[in-house]
Amino acid sequence: MKGMRKIKRGKSFAGVVRYVLQPGEHHKSDPIVIGGNILSDSAFELIAEFDGTKQLRPDVQKAVWHNSLRLPDGESLTAEQWSSIADDYMRRMGFSDTHLRCYVLHDDDGQHIHIIASRIDLNGGKLYLGRNENLISTQIISKLEVAHGLTVRACLPFCVNAFS
Repeated sequence: MKGMRKIKRGKSFAGVVRYVLQPGEHHKSDPIVIGGNILSDSAFELIAEFDGTKQLRPDVQKAVWHNSLRLPDGESLTAEQWSSIADDYMRRMGFSDTHLRCYVLHDDDGQHIHIIASRIDLNGGKLYLGRNENLISTQIISKLEVAHGLTVRACLPFCVNAFS
């Protein structure tokens, strides 16, 4: 499994939600919300719910956090398996249960999920900072492969201690 080269941060929940839920000819099936801790599954409602977190911290310019997790070509998981892996990933990344998030499944050239989260915690507005998160994400993904019985990809030199 692999993540995006660089975890994205942004200003607009509307932009990323519309992007990940947009149907396309390259998809084997339309993208669907499969998990997270958000109550909605329509684009309009997701955007409204995520935007509500921005009111807790109007000083934060980039409240949006976005990453994806992709399986090797030809492999697939159920929605429940993906959701469990994504919950484990977010916990290991340092997000609390009170950071809003949703997981959207895409099935095209390599099944993958998009994870959209608010960096603003609903409990007091604490901000997720995520220092060195690209490196940490790579290490966590290596651990998830083992923990969830996924195909283990070759470890790069910087993830030597990933299994510690």
